Formats: sequence, structure tokens, C-alpha cells
Amino acid sequence: MVPGVPHRKYKMAAENTGPKQLKLVVFGGTGLTGKEIVKQALERGHLVTAVVRTPEKVETRHPNLELAKGDGCDVESFISALEGKDAVISALGVVASIFNPTTFYSESMHAILEGMKRCSMKKLVTMTAWCTQPGPNNKWLVDWIINPLFLNGMIKDMGTMERLLEGTDPELLDYTIVRPCGLVNGELTGNYKVEEGQCNTGTKYFITRADVAEFMLNTLESNEYSRKGFAVAGL
Repeated sequence: MVPGVPHRKYKMAAENTGPKQLKLVVFGGTGLTGKEIVKQALERGHLVTAVVRTPEKVETRHPNLELAKGDGCDVESFISALEGKDAVISALGVVASIFNPTTFYSESMHAILEGMKRCSMKKLVTMTAWCTQPGPNNKWLVDWIINPLFLNGMIKDMGTMERLLEGTDPELLDYTIVRPCGLVNGELTGNYKVEEGQCNTGTKYFITRADVAEFMLNTLESNEYSRKGFAVAGL
């Protein structure tokens, strides 16, 4: 992949290879982005296990969807859901403020990695945000206004989670970090830009959750995204 080229050009190549059916475990499947991941994964023919706190609140029903009760920070609560699966996708997230910062991202990832290790799973795709760490393409508005004032309670722990992944053994973990800009509801457009690194260039400041879900699923179909982080934004 050539960084900085609109993603729709890669989508065609992925489709030509014919994606195989995967057994996926999705964390955060009841969130707005997580619902899109589950929906699109099922449309692609994958077998999906969604780990959720309250399965009875999930309205979606599908022959290829299994609901498993579990807490993302408690490995013992979801370890059985990981057995025999091919990959984990995490769209876990919480709302936190500068006055009440969270450690949920790093704590949940510690638990997920422990579970994957026990079950001999290697493939992980997770979602953070633009500019969680310093980078050459970081936007002044994001680094100095948006993140410090509005996302400070989450961004720092997202960065901690990313560094946790970056420090893992390549022989044991094949991760992809997806860093979207502002998330909005909307239809799948396929019109977005993917760039390796912390932030996009020449894009909008928002992207639909459906487009993010598509890209996260696409990363499972190619080794070019292995142990890297990619910023995604609408065009």
C-alpha cells in the first residue's frame, strides 16, 4: 500500500482476492461503531461472537452471530469466547473528561491480550483516534485545542494502550491500530483516505462509522497492515 492514497483503490484489490470466512470476536459491539462492525462482518459472511455486558439488550439476531456475556476488563469473564477464534476486533470506548480521566483503554487491552495469549490468538484490530501520540502530520487544532480541552481524559490512555501494543512480541501479536478522526453516523461511502501514522493530510475532520468499520474489517484481509497504525478520514 502507498500511504496517503484514497482507500477505495485498495478495496477493489481486496475484493479480487476473495476474503475467506473468519471467526471473529468483537468487543464493543453494542456501541455505534461496534454495531457497524458486527453488521458488516455478518454481511461478509464471517462468524461473529460479540462480547457484551448485557446480551439481552442486543436486538440483532443472525445465524452467524453469537452473544457472549463478558466484561472487557475481566479476562475470566470472556476467555471462553476467544477459544478457537481467528481474530479480535475491539471498538471499546468510554466517555471521560480532563477532570475524570480514564484508564479503561489500557486496562481492557491488558485483559484482551492476556486472553488472546492463553488461546494462542495473534490477530487484533483496535480503534483509537487521531493524534494520540506525537507525529509529523499532527494538526495544530487537534494537538492544542481538541485533544487537550475535549478529549484529554481519553487520549492519554489511548496512547498508553497503543504503546502497550507496540511493545509486544511480533511473534505473538499481529495488531493493527485504526485512528479515525471525528466519528459521525452515516452510510458507507468508501470515500476516505488511509495513511500510516497519527493523522491524515488533505482530508475532512470527520468520517462515518460505517467507513471506519469497513476499513477495520479490510485490515484482516491483508498483511500490509501488520503491526502498524493508520489514520483514516473522509474525503
